[in-house]
Amino acid sequence: MASLRDLKKRLESTKATGQLAGAMRTVGTVKYSKTSSALAAFAPYAEACRHIAGSASGRREESEDYIDRSSAPPMYVLVSGNRGLCGGFNHNLFTYFDALYPKARDMTLVTCGRMAAEHCREKGIVAAKEIALSDIPTFDEARELALYLLSEYSSGAASEVIFVYQRFLNMLKQEPDTRRFLPAGDAEEGEGTETIFLPDEATVREELIPLCLASDVYSLLVSSAAGAHAATVMAMRSAYDNANKTAQRLETQIHRRRQAEVTQSVLETSGDTEEMRF
Repeated sequence: MASLRDLKKRLESTKATGQLAGAMRTVGTVKYSKTSSALAAFAPYAEACRHIAGSASGRREESEDYIDRSSAPPMYVLVSGNRGLCGGFNHNLFTYFDALYPKARDMTLVTCGRMAAEHCREKGIVAAKEIALSDIPTFDEARELALYLLSEYSSGAASEVIFVYQRFLNMLKQEPDTRRFLPAGDAEEGEGTETIFLPDEATVREELIPLCLASDVYSLLVSSAAGAHAATVMAMRSAYDNANKTAQRLETQIHRRRQAEVTQSVLETSGDTEEMRF
Protein backbone atom coordinates (compact mmCIF):
# COMPACT_ATOMS: atom_id res chain seq x y z
CA MET A 1 0.00 0.00 0.00
CA ALA A 2 1.35 3.41 -0.98
CA SER A 3 2.28 5.74 1.85
CA LEU A 4 0.68 9.13 2.35
CA ARG A 5 3.85 10.81 1.09
CA ASP A 6 3.80 8.73 -2.10
CA LEU A 7 0.15 9.61 -2.70
CA LYS A 8 0.93 13.32 -2.30
CA LYS A 9 3.80 13.07 -4.80
CA ARG A 10 1.55 11.29 -7.28
CA LEU A 11 -1.10 13.97 -6.80
CA GLU A 12 1.38 16.78 -7.49
CA SER A 13 2.68 15.00 -10.59
CA THR A 14 -0.85 14.33 -11.86
CA LYS A 15 -1.91 17.95 -11.36
CA ALA A 16 1.20 19.15 -13.22
CA THR A 17 0.40 16.79 -16.09
CA GLY A 18 -3.18 18.06 -16.17
CA GLN A 19 -2.03 21.68 -16.25
CA LEU A 20 0.36 20.93 -19.12
CA ALA A 21 -2.35 19.08 -21.06
CA GLY A 22 -4.77 21.94 -20.44
CA ALA A 23 -2.26 24.50 -21.73
CA MET A 24 -1.54 22.42 -24.83
CA ARG A 25 -5.27 22.00 -25.42
CA THR A 26 -5.74 25.77 -25.28
CA VAL A 27 -2.87 26.42 -27.70
CA GLY A 28 -4.11 23.68 -30.01
CA THR A 29 -7.62 25.14 -29.96
CA VAL A 30 -6.33 28.54 -31.05
CA LYS A 31 -4.23 27.04 -33.86
CA TYR A 32 -7.11 24.83 -34.97
CA SER A 33 -9.44 27.81 -35.09
CA LYS A 34 -6.99 29.75 -37.27
CA THR A 35 -6.26 26.89 -39.69
CA SER A 36 -9.86 25.73 -40.03
CA SER A 37 -11.03 29.30 -40.68
CA ALA A 38 -8.28 29.80 -43.27
CA LEU A 39 -9.18 26.50 -44.93
CA ALA A 40 -12.88 27.38 -45.18
CA ALA A 41 -12.19 30.89 -46.47
CA PHE A 42 -9.64 29.70 -49.04
CA ALA A 43 -11.64 26.71 -50.37
CA PRO A 44 -13.56 28.55 -53.17
CA TYR A 45 -10.38 30.26 -54.36
CA ALA A 46 -8.44 26.97 -54.35
CA GLU A 47 -11.18 25.24 -56.34
CA ALA A 48 -11.16 28.00 -58.96
CA CYS A 49 -7.37 27.82 -59.17
CA ARG A 50 -7.47 24.05 -59.71
CA HIS A 51 -9.93 24.59 -62.57
CA ILE A 52 -7.71 27.23 -64.17
CA ALA A 53 -4.53 25.18 -63.71
CA GLY A 54 -6.16 22.11 -65.25
CA SER A 55 -7.38 24.08 -68.25
CA ALA A 56 -4.10 25.90 -68.85
CA SER A 57 -1.81 22.93 -68.24
CA GLY A 58 -3.77 20.76 -70.66
CA ARG A 59 -3.28 23.28 -73.45
CA ARG A 60 0.33 23.72 -72.39
CA GLU A 61 1.17 20.07 -72.97
CA GLU A 62 -0.37 20.28 -76.42
CA SER A 63 1.64 23.36 -77.35
CA GLU A 64 5.07 22.62 -75.82
CA ASP A 65 7.70 20.12 -76.88
CA TYR A 66 7.05 16.65 -75.54
CA ILE A 67 9.20 15.63 -72.53
CA ASP A 68 9.79 11.91 -72.13
CA ARG A 69 9.19 11.07 -68.45
CA SER A 70 8.80 7.32 -68.89
CA SER A 71 12.12 6.58 -67.16
CA ALA A 72 11.73 9.22 -64.44
CA PRO A 73 10.62 8.09 -60.97
CA PRO A 74 7.47 9.44 -59.33
CA MET A 75 7.96 12.08 -56.66
CA TYR A 76 6.06 11.64 -53.41
CA VAL A 77 5.57 14.48 -50.94
CA LEU A 78 4.92 13.26 -47.38
CA VAL A 79 3.18 15.91 -45.26
CA SER A 80 3.03 15.42 -41.48
CA GLY A 81 2.68 17.40 -38.30
CA ASN A 82 5.60 19.01 -36.50
CA ARG A 83 4.91 17.45 -33.10
CA GLY A 84 3.67 14.35 -31.39
CA LEU A 85 0.99 14.27 -28.67
CA CYS A 86 -1.71 14.36 -31.33
CA GLY A 87 -3.26 10.93 -30.93
CA GLY A 88 -2.90 8.67 -33.95
CA PHE A 89 -2.54 11.50 -36.48
CA ASN A 90 1.09 10.90 -37.45
CA HIS A 91 1.04 7.17 -36.70
CA ASN A 92 -1.89 6.50 -39.04
CA LEU A 93 -0.27 8.59 -41.76
CA PHE A 94 3.03 6.74 -41.52
CA THR A 95 1.29 3.35 -41.47
CA TYR A 96 -0.46 4.35 -44.69
CA PHE A 97 2.80 5.58 -46.22
CA ASP A 98 4.77 2.48 -45.16
CA ALA A 99 2.19 0.29 -46.90
CA LEU A 100 2.53 2.44 -50.01
CA TYR A 101 6.33 2.64 -50.04
CA PRO A 102 7.19 -0.95 -51.15
CA LYS A 103 5.01 -0.46 -54.24
CA ALA A 104 7.02 2.56 -55.34
CA ARG A 105 10.57 1.97 -54.06
CA ASP A 106 12.05 3.92 -56.95
CA MET A 107 10.24 7.06 -55.82
CA THR A 108 11.87 10.39 -55.09
CA LEU A 109 10.73 11.56 -51.67
CA VAL A 110 10.17 15.04 -50.27
CA THR A 111 9.19 15.43 -46.61
CA CYS A 112 7.19 18.33 -45.17
CA GLY A 113 7.04 18.57 -41.40
CA ARG A 114 9.46 17.49 -38.68
CA MET A 115 7.76 14.19 -37.85
CA ALA A 116 7.86 13.06 -41.50
CA ALA A 117 11.60 13.74 -41.71
CA GLU A 118 12.25 11.86 -38.46
CA HIS A 119 10.15 8.90 -39.57
CA CYS A 120 12.02 8.54 -42.86
CA ARG A 121 15.38 8.71 -41.10
CA GLU A 122 14.30 5.97 -38.70
CA LYS A 123 13.22 3.81 -41.64
CA GLY A 124 16.44 4.47 -43.55
CA ILE A 125 14.60 6.27 -46.35
CA VAL A 126 16.66 9.06 -47.89
CA ALA A 127 14.62 12.14 -48.77
CA ALA A 128 15.68 14.30 -51.71
CA LYS A 129 14.53 17.37 -49.78
CA GLU A 130 13.34 18.07 -46.25
CA ILE A 131 11.06 21.08 -45.89
CA ALA A 132 10.26 22.69 -42.54
CA LEU A 133 6.76 24.07 -42.16
CA SER A 134 5.19 26.44 -39.66
CA ASP A 135 2.48 25.14 -37.35
CA ILE A 136 0.16 27.41 -39.33
CA PRO A 137 1.44 27.15 -42.93
CA THR A 138 1.86 30.38 -44.88
CA PHE A 139 1.24 31.03 -48.55
CA ASP A 140 4.94 31.86 -49.01
CA GLU A 141 5.87 28.38 -47.79
CA ALA A 142 3.34 26.86 -50.17
CA ARG A 143 4.64 28.93 -53.09
CA GLU A 144 8.24 27.88 -52.43
CA LEU A 145 7.26 24.20 -52.33
CA ALA A 146 5.06 24.48 -55.43
CA LEU A 147 7.82 26.15 -57.46
CA TYR A 148 10.30 23.43 -56.45
CA LEU A 149 7.90 20.65 -57.44
CA LEU A 150 7.01 22.38 -60.70
CA SER A 151 10.71 22.79 -61.51
CA GLU A 152 11.41 19.09 -60.89
CA TYR A 153 8.45 18.02 -62.99
CA SER A 154 9.13 20.46 -65.84
CA SER A 155 12.76 19.32 -66.09
CA GLY A 156 11.68 15.70 -66.50
CA ALA A 157 13.19 14.63 -63.16
CA ALA A 158 9.80 13.33 -61.98
CA SER A 159 7.15 11.48 -63.94
CA GLU A 160 4.45 12.75 -61.58
CA VAL A 161 4.13 14.44 -58.20
CA ILE A 162 1.90 12.87 -55.56
CA PHE A 163 1.08 14.18 -52.09
CA VAL A 164 0.61 11.79 -49.16
CA TYR A 165 -1.14 13.56 -46.29
CA GLN A 166 -3.94 13.48 -43.72
CA ARG A 167 -7.08 14.90 -45.29
CA PHE A 168 -9.11 16.93 -42.81
CA LEU A 169 -12.73 15.79 -42.62
CA ASN A 170 -13.92 17.23 -39.31
CA MET A 171 -12.80 17.88 -35.76
CA LEU A 172 -12.94 14.18 -34.90
CA LYS A 173 -11.73 12.57 -38.11
CA GLN A 174 -8.77 12.82 -40.47
CA GLU A 175 -8.12 10.36 -43.26
CA PRO A 176 -4.77 9.39 -44.87
CA ASP A 177 -4.98 10.09 -48.57
CA THR A 178 -2.98 10.68 -51.75
CA ARG A 179 -3.47 13.44 -54.30
CA ARG A 180 -1.81 13.76 -57.68
CA PHE A 181 -0.43 17.28 -57.91
CA LEU A 182 1.32 17.08 -61.28
CA PRO A 183 0.41 16.64 -64.02
CA ALA A 184 -2.63 18.75 -63.17
CA GLY A 185 -5.98 17.17 -63.99
CA ASP A 186 -7.90 18.50 -66.93
CA ALA A 187 -10.59 20.98 -66.06
CA GLU A 188 -14.18 19.89 -66.54
CA GLU A 189 -15.70 22.20 -69.07
CA GLY A 190 -19.13 22.18 -70.63
CA GLU A 191 -19.71 21.65 -74.31
CA GLY A 192 -18.93 24.65 -76.42
CA THR A 193 -16.98 26.35 -73.63
CA GLU A 194 -13.92 28.15 -74.91
CA THR A 195 -11.18 29.48 -72.68
CA ILE A 196 -10.02 32.98 -73.58
CA PHE A 197 -6.52 34.02 -72.49
CA LEU A 198 -5.64 37.71 -72.11
CA PRO A 199 -3.26 39.28 -72.99
CA ASP A 200 -2.08 35.98 -74.52
CA GLU A 201 -1.94 32.30 -73.65
CA ALA A 202 1.82 32.13 -72.98
CA THR A 203 1.71 35.03 -70.52
CA VAL A 204 -1.28 33.61 -68.70
CA ARG A 205 0.42 30.22 -68.36
CA GLU A 206 3.66 31.74 -67.13
CA GLU A 207 1.96 33.90 -64.51
CA LEU A 208 -1.08 31.90 -63.45
CA ILE A 209 0.03 28.27 -63.40
CA PRO A 210 2.64 28.74 -60.61
CA LEU A 211 0.15 30.83 -58.63
CA CYS A 212 -2.65 28.29 -59.05
CA LEU A 213 -0.38 25.39 -58.12
CA ALA A 214 0.81 27.30 -55.05
CA SER A 215 -2.83 27.83 -54.08
CA ASP A 216 -3.48 24.11 -54.37
CA VAL A 217 -0.45 23.31 -52.21
CA TYR A 218 -1.49 25.92 -49.63
CA SER A 219 -4.97 24.43 -49.39
CA LEU A 220 -3.50 20.96 -48.87
CA LEU A 221 -0.97 22.10 -46.25
CA VAL A 222 -3.62 24.00 -44.29
CA SER A 223 -5.94 20.98 -44.45
CA SER A 224 -3.19 18.78 -42.99
CA ALA A 225 -2.36 21.36 -40.31
CA ALA A 226 -6.02 21.72 -39.31
CA GLY A 227 -6.23 17.96 -38.89
CA ALA A 228 -3.05 17.89 -36.78
CA HIS A 229 -4.29 20.65 -34.47
CA ALA A 230 -7.73 19.03 -34.19
CA ALA A 231 -6.08 15.74 -33.22
CA THR A 232 -3.93 17.58 -30.66
CA VAL A 233 -6.99 19.25 -29.11
CA MET A 234 -8.83 15.94 -28.78
CA ALA A 235 -5.79 14.11 -27.38
CA MET A 236 -5.03 16.84 -24.85
CA ARG A 237 -8.70 17.11 -23.86
CA SER A 238 -8.70 13.40 -23.09
CA ALA A 239 -5.41 13.68 -21.18
CA TYR A 240 -6.71 16.68 -19.21
CA ASP A 241 -9.93 14.89 -18.26
CA ASN A 242 -8.06 11.72 -17.26
CA ALA A 243 -5.61 13.74 -15.15
CA ASN A 244 -8.47 15.46 -13.34
CA LYS A 245 -10.20 12.14 -12.65
CA THR A 246 -6.97 10.63 -11.35
CA ALA A 247 -6.31 13.70 -9.18
CA GLN A 248 -9.80 13.49 -7.67
CA ARG A 249 -9.29 9.81 -6.90
CA LEU A 250 -5.91 10.49 -5.28
CA GLU A 251 -7.35 13.34 -3.21
CA THR A 252 -10.09 11.01 -1.97
CA GLN A 253 -7.49 8.40 -1.02
CA ILE A 254 -5.38 11.02 0.77
CA HIS A 255 -8.38 12.33 2.73
CA ARG A 256 -9.38 8.81 3.74
CA ARG A 257 -5.81 8.02 4.75
CA ARG A 258 -5.62 11.19 6.85
CA GLN A 259 -8.98 10.44 8.43
CA ALA A 260 -7.84 6.92 9.25
CA GLU A 261 -4.61 8.23 10.79
CA VAL A 262 -6.51 10.80 12.88
CA THR A 263 -8.98 8.14 14.01
CA GLN A 264 -6.13 5.80 14.90
CA SER A 265 -4.37 8.57 16.80
CA VAL A 266 -7.54 9.37 18.75
CA LEU A 267 -8.05 5.71 19.61
CA GLU A 268 -4.46 5.35 20.75
CA THR A 269 -4.72 8.51 22.86
CA SER A 270 -7.97 7.28 24.40
CA GLY A 271 -6.36 3.93 25.16
CA ASP A 272 -3.38 5.56 26.82
CA THR A 273 -5.70 7.72 28.92
CA GLU A 274 -7.67 4.70 30.09
CA GLU A 275 -4.47 2.89 31.06
CA MET A 276 -3.28 5.88 33.07
CA ARG A 277 -6.56 5.92 35.05
CA PHE A 278 -5.83 2.45 36.30
